[in-house]
Amino acid sequence: MDRSALGYLVEINRNIEGALALMAKLAAYLELNNRDFTIHQSYFREHLADTNLLILDALGSFEQNAMLEANRERVAYERSIRDPDDCYLEVKHREEELREQGKPSNIGTLFGMRKLTREEIMDSSFGDAGPDEAEAVFGDEEVLQEHEGGSDGNS
Repeated sequence: MDRSALGYLVEINRNIEGALALMAKLAAYLELNNRDFTIHQSYFREHLADTNLLILDALGSFEQNAMLEANRERVAYERSIRDPDDCYLEVKHREEELREQGKPSNIGTLFGMRKLTREEIMDSSFGDAGPDEAEAVFGDEEVLQEHEGGSDGNS
């Protein structure tokens, strides 16, 4: 549907309003001034309203499809010009902003994580476990030796 469809709709409405005005003049004749002629005028107005709604609905659907197509084209263009390495530049700029504000760097920060000390790890891991279970949990000999008291690293 082209852009001139709305202009055509305006022209149809003008012509039909002119036809309705002529019908009103014809109703002045006694032979036409009856109930049937008035009903025909009402049907004519109703058909005009239905036609207007049909055309406006079609124009709305056309415009919506045109908008979606334009949006797809814009997104495709933005993807084609976007460099995947831009995210690193954004992080760099953000880190510079934080440094200017005197705030610490957020690189490598995992929010919600709490650093556990070696003692907390050892206490929670070996609290109820025997040496065999501890060996299954921690295969690292250095950790086992440290727990058993031999922290020199020599076996």
